[in-house]
Amino acid sequence: MNGVFIDTNIFYNILFETSLTRVARRLLEDYEDKKFHTSLTVVNELLYITTRKYYQATGDAKGPYDMRKLIANKGYPKFIIDGIRRLLEDLEVEILVENIGHQDMIEYASYLKLLPSDTIIALTCKHYGIDTILTFDEDFRRVPWLKVVP
Repeated sequence: MNGVFIDTNIFYNILFETSLTRVARRLLEDYEDKKFHTSLTVVNELLYITTRKYYQATGDAKGPYDMRKLIANKGYPKFIIDGIRRLLEDLEVEILVENIGHQDMIEYASYLKLLPSDTIIALTCKHYGIDTILTFDEDFRRVPWLKVVP
């Protein structure tokens, strides 16, 4: 499979103006001739992180355990749901099925010294033959089968 994998932090920096937004946009432009891929793990992280940051900014979330209650009571902000959907559609991102067994995840997490979600992402790329990941996460540099950009 050709193409590049887009990590959570690239999407986040596109959705929200940050010091890395310009770089994230340039990366997407530089690779616009490639097929964009991501995974459910990334969409999961993106939905959670953007919602958490929103509720922290509004002052509703004061601690790490507030999110469960906030989501149960208020749900996910519509502009976040719509923004994520629109971004994935506009970029024509293919959401890859994660076909990773728990034993492989544990083994590679230990071997590569990665967080579990990053291990799932790395193994998903390996499974689909994707060798390039757009990410600001330096931890992926420890993955021998991935070229990390930038």
